[in-house]
Amino acid sequence: MRIRPAVLEAAGDVAALALLRRAAASEAGPVPADDDFGRRFTAWVRAQAHQRTFWLAESRGGGERPAGMRLPVGMVGLTRYERPPRPGEPVTTAWGYLGALFVLPDHREGGTGGALVEAALAHARDTGLVRVVLSPGGTRAAPLYKRLGFRTARELLVHPLERDAPEDDEPAGLDDLVHPLDLHPLD
Repeated sequence: MRIRPAVLEAAGDVAALALLRRAAASEAGPVPADDDFGRRFTAWVRAQAHQRTFWLAESRGGGERPAGMRLPVGMVGLTRYERPPRPGEPVTTAWGYLGALFVLPDHREGGTGGALVEAALAHARDTGLVRVVLSPGGTRAAPLYKRLGFRTARELLVHPLERDAPEDDEPAGLDDLVHPLDLHPLD
């Protein structure tokens, strides 16, 4: 298994991310044949490239694939959020938002998801982020995030802006999670 940053200028990497995104959506139910999804996803990635980094998990060839060929089997993304400067603080701080974690079913339970998240956290540390937050989309990944050092962040509040959004669409006990990369308060 190899974990590497996706090259957002490379059509092959963007196509791999789009295929994995479609596979993730299909787990939630039928996905329209659509469509224009590949073009829309590519345009979105290009527009977001200045603040987002994605990682791909790739498996070596085998079976029906040539031995040297790598198959994309997982992905995760990290969005950088620059906070505005504050009086008395010479350096602005930045947070990261972790999202789009997905691993193909045949490659789960082998450490791929954890390796993807660890790569994103290492990048967050290396680029000076002070914390990484996420909102787990379901109960399956929450134990993974907690094993990797994320903790419940009751300091974060959410206001759903969607007109028809349910009042509380998350299962009980799944609040936003934060990984404190340092000891800055959540102000």
